[in-house]
Amino acid sequence: MVAALVAASLTFGSTMAGGITAMRWPSRAEILMALAGGAVLGAALFDLLPEAVERAQDLDISVRVPIGAVAVGFLFFYSLERFVHHDQHVGHEHQAPDPAGLIGAAGFVVHSFFDGLAIGLGFQIDASVGVVVTAAVIGHDFSDGLNTVTLLSAHRHPPGRSQRFLIADATAPLVGALVAYLIPIPNEVFPVALAFFSGLFVFAATTSLLPASESLPPRTALPATIFAACVMLVISLFA
Repeated sequence: MVAALVAASLTFGSTMAGGITAMRWPSRAEILMALAGGAVLGAALFDLLPEAVERAQDLDISVRVPIGAVAVGFLFFYSLERFVHHDQHVGHEHQAPDPAGLIGAAGFVVHSFFDGLAIGLGFQIDASVGVVVTAAVIGHDFSDGLNTVTLLSAHRHPPGRSQRFLIADATAPLVGALVAYLIPIPNEVFPVALAFFSGLFVFAATTSLLPASESLPPRTALPATIFAACVMLVISLFA
């Protein structure tokens, strides 16, 4: 248990570093959005979704279940965006914070919580498995911290709120690792939850983060997005 908690605590610094990078250089928000968009898309397609499908197959659950959960996650966020924008008054849609940003940031916190669960479960299986999982989580938690801050910024939320969500995101893996030891969690929950947030992240990347980088020239934005997605692909290969 101690090893898992120590490993999960290492992800705190990685997540905070990503968020501080986003807050320290706001003038470079567009390039951060391009990077974050690629990282979120890569995490959803190369990490969360394959893991959800693999877990479903291990549990003899139809692959249609996690795939359907992806669609539910995407459509949930889409419906929320339509509802929020429909109720905003004309002329204020670019001034008031968009509540949809809170849902996306909460999704990153939950994702980090599942990272902690994975660390805790990994160490329960074997120390070497726990170390490998921890290395993978540290690798992509930098982008989680960056993505949490940039997503809230894209939805016009104040810096103070971004800081609070960043701390929650950085602390979530430690909580997840602790929960893995204290509370029995049905295995059937994992593939559905991972797939649901995969759909949410695909929506966040394609409708919030990447569009926020459109002011950049393609020769700058596209390589940044592709690079971030490829980094997530490489990380997923070693997860």
